[in-house]
Amino acid sequence: MAPTQPGQASPWIQAKGDVYARLAVAYEDHNGFSATREDVYAEWGASENWTVSAKVETVDFSRSNSFDSSGYRLSARRRVWTPGNWSFTAGAGVLEGAAIGGFRGCETFGGEISVGAGRSGKFRNSDYFAGATLLHRQHSGECYTNKLELVLGVVRPSGWTTTWQYWAEDGAAGESAKIELMTSQRLGQFEIGAATRTEISGNFDETALVLTIAFRK
Repeated sequence: MAPTQPGQASPWIQAKGDVYARLAVAYEDHNGFSATREDVYAEWGASENWTVSAKVETVDFSRSNSFDSSGYRLSARRRVWTPGNWSFTAGAGVLEGAAIGGFRGCETFGGEISVGAGRSGKFRNSDYFAGATLLHRQHSGECYTNKLELVLGVVRPSGWTTTWQYWAEDGAAGESAKIELMTSQRLGQFEIGAATRTEISGNFDETALVLTIAFRK
């Protein structure tokens, strides 16, 4: 089972030929400065052990365009071990742009490597998935980021899904930690969701309302 929101690094592999695509729009408040963040993400099961993905992201601030940014990321991950309900993966990719890498120099071209572990199964009448990913990004100009991503989700028989995500990162662009709680509903091959995202590191104020629509095939 793939997580509801695999737009970040992920410890799951899509089945061969399967496609997941998602459009997300986040309405952010940065201590009085509002911004709209849009991203398009897609991944494809290239084989039984390989999944490739692409992401394009833009950020538009309403009061000033000096912080507007965009970016892209191309990556691939491979299944390395699947004992029982567990999945262990490793990945690598290239990226560019402040919307992906962060400000203060990390908007330059760079690369990333990641390792992930996930587990999925059944709990009572619902399906669940849980995963953790460690990621390192290195940009030209000696800018870098280390990141931890955690996800936990419960899929009910009715198609309603609750997903909790946590991100923590540190590096040349500073430190940040966010949590997100999403509720979504699957309608056939589509899934519509809404979430709240909050910065919890205390280094700066940020809250967001996130709306998503996803497609699986």
